[in-house]
Amino acid sequence: MKLFAGAALAASATTPAWASKPIVSTLPAVVSACDLSLPTPNAIDCAGYFSGNLLNGSAEDVANQQEAIASLDGDFVWDGDWNALAGNTILSLQNGNQLNFGETMFGLTIIGAHFGNVSGPAGNVSVFWLFDFGTEGADFVTLDDPSGWSNATLYTTGTPPGVPEPATWAMLVGGLLLVGSSVRRRKAKLTFT
Repeated sequence: MKLFAGAALAASATTPAWASKPIVSTLPAVVSACDLSLPTPNAIDCAGYFSGNLLNGSAEDVANQQEAIASLDGDFVWDGDWNALAGNTILSLQNGNQLNFGETMFGLTIIGAHFGNVSGPAGNVSVFWLFDFGTEGADFVTLDDPSGWSNATLYTTGTPPGVPEPATWAMLVGGLLLVGSSVRRRKAKLTFT
């Protein structure tokens, strides 16, 4: 028995600490399954409906938001900076049922929404939707049933087609600087000879 205990102790000493800890979800209870067809266009994936309003900057709810977003089928990882989302949070619907963030959304887009003050299990819940707006984009998302809606946040959206990524701009500027530098050297060489 002592040999077995010693072997187990030796094995645990060589196992990384993170491997032995179980992953425990911090998310509140799921009140009901989220609905991909509540918004138009339909979402391609969703997480929720979670009990309570998770769309805020408290440390616990930031962790909840990160976990819910990570469960979606996208590659986006939110850094948890709630203050950076301030301009992406809306508190009123346009035309009675439209989530409009004031920008055209492209490609994979994640939106979180909270619904409160609705009787029954659909009240006081948060949901996270993943959309694919492709290259055509969408200016807004329509809620087929806006009952109890209170706020929504746009976490990420794709880049419009034809707009270079920042790394592409940096390469372009770097290339222009190199060409300008070589032309300048060439002119300087010609004037001295």
